[in-house]
Order: sequence, then C-alpha cells, then structure tokens
Amino acid sequence: MKEIINISGDFKIRLGMANPNHILEFLDELIEVYKSDKIFKFLHVPVQSGNNEILKTMRRRYTVEQFKQIIEKFRKEIPNITIATDIICGFPGETEKQFDNSLNLIKEIKPDVLNRSRFWPRPKTEAAEMENQIHGKETKKRSQLLTSIFNNTARMLNEKWIGWQGEIIIDEKGKDETMIGRNFAYKPVVVNGKFKLGEKVKIKIKKITSHYLIA
Repeated sequence: MKEIINISGDFKIRLGMANPNHILEFLDELIEVYKSDKIFKFLHVPVQSGNNEILKTMRRRYTVEQFKQIIEKFRKEIPNITIATDIICGFPGETEKQFDNSLNLIKEIKPDVLNRSRFWPRPKTEAAEMENQIHGKETKKRSQLLTSIFNNTARMLNEKWIGWQGEIIIDEKGKDETMIGRNFAYKPVVVNGKFKLGEKVKIKIKKITSHYLIA
C-alpha cells in the first residue's frame, strides 16, 4: 500500500478487509498509510463475536479488547472513517448472555456497516461437529435483534452527513434513473441523473437512511 500510494495519478484505493490480529502487527504504519488522499477512509475489521470465550472457540487470534483498541485508534487518527465489521449469530454453544455481549459491542462501537450472518454448519468443519448446535429459529431471532439495533445506530451516525458537500466517484448503477457514488469515506451516495462510471460529481447530501446517503 505504501508503494501504491506513491504512484502518480488520480485514483482511489479501498482496502478490502483485514483481521484484527493481522492489523495489530502494523497498526501505526497502517494508520499512516490511511492518511493518504489516495486511500478511501473505509476500514473493514470483522470481529465475529463480542465475547472472548466464543472467539476462542472460533479459534480467532484476538480479543474483543484488541478489536476495540483498533477501532478507537483509527477513529482518533482518521476523522469520519467508515467502520465495517461482521457478527456471526448463534455459533455452537453461544449462550444468550454471550450473544448479549455482541449486542452491547455493536451499541458501543456503532459501526457504519454491519455484516450479519446466522451460523450454519459447513460440512467437514470443526464447528459442524460441535455439540450444542443452536436451532435455526434462535439464530434467526438473534439476527433480527442485531439488525434492529444496528439500523438505529447506523441511521444516527449517517445524520452527521446531512448538508455535507463534496465530491463522489460514480461506481454503480442504481434503481430507476439513479446512480451510486462514493465519497472520501466510501459512503454510498444515491444521486439522480445519468453519469458515467468513474465520473466525479460534486454533490450535497439532502437525506439519509441507515444504509446510504441521498444527494
């Protein structure tokens, strides 16, 4: 990434995803790279659970505290960064109290993007052979509860963008006569009109939803 941002030209880079234990190996260096104008201010760090016992059972090589350390440091150094994370609902043996830890973590860190998945036993994996598999009805209930909490916090987060003016890069066709672009924080912005993919457009945010901005 250091080499890429030193290439001349007008372009943007989005780092796809990085596990907490990998980021911790070069946290300060990564933050410095993120300060480049060529990097979208978007960080995807999947935590998967808000409970350390479940993380250990999942064989994750990090703790909830380490995950929060990463998020706190990035937010301190990179204003308006978009944070994305992942949560698995109903990993084998996960109690309601342990799942509550995940709910509380999402309330605390308030991610901009949350990828929610219900556990399912993938064939020939260790998790598929574990006892205490959780019924699908329960994993569905937990997923719905997590979604409800996330939608509320995400909408409140997006309200700070109302009135924002700046440039977006058109990167997707939307519904009907709309297009979707991304601002410097990789926030999806819906605009009316016909634009070319890759075109830069100056906009002003008028409305928001839990998942995107409207200009």
